[in-house]
Amino acid sequence: MKLKVPLLAAAVATLALTCLPLFAHHGTGVAYETEKTVTLKGVVTEWIWANPHCGLLFDVTDDKGNVVHWGAELGNPHQESGAGFTKDIFKPGDKITATGHPAKSGAPRMSGAKFVMEDGQVLPEKRTKGNGESAPSEEPY
Repeated sequence: MKLKVPLLAAAVATLALTCLPLFAHHGTGVAYETEKTVTLKGVVTEWIWANPHCGLLFDVTDDKGNVVHWGAELGNPHQESGAGFTKDIFKPGDKITATGHPAKSGAPRMSGAKFVMEDGQVLPEKRTKGNGESAPSEEPY
């Protein structure tokens, strides 16, 4: 009986450590102010088409003329392709207007919700969850 208790404790600890990565994914509300939105005009520096999230990096010139490097987090490539995005949709130098929820930390980051190109083209806002259901356009997954 004395051997079973430590063996059981070791098994429980191993199981807990093995499952720990399952708790790593976060919802948008954990990192971003979902009650606030910001709209910024900037110039694309990099478009990242990769799992687990696509990312758009862009430079914004503030009121004092300083360049601030911003980033927008989007869904994964599968979800974004369902909305009409492609790996070539943004190119360095593209002028954009980006709207999204700002980071709670105050860092120049947002969860990207809406993007408008310099020519006025509004990129698709419809996103899908991994199971194909429509997701709210203001909150990418």
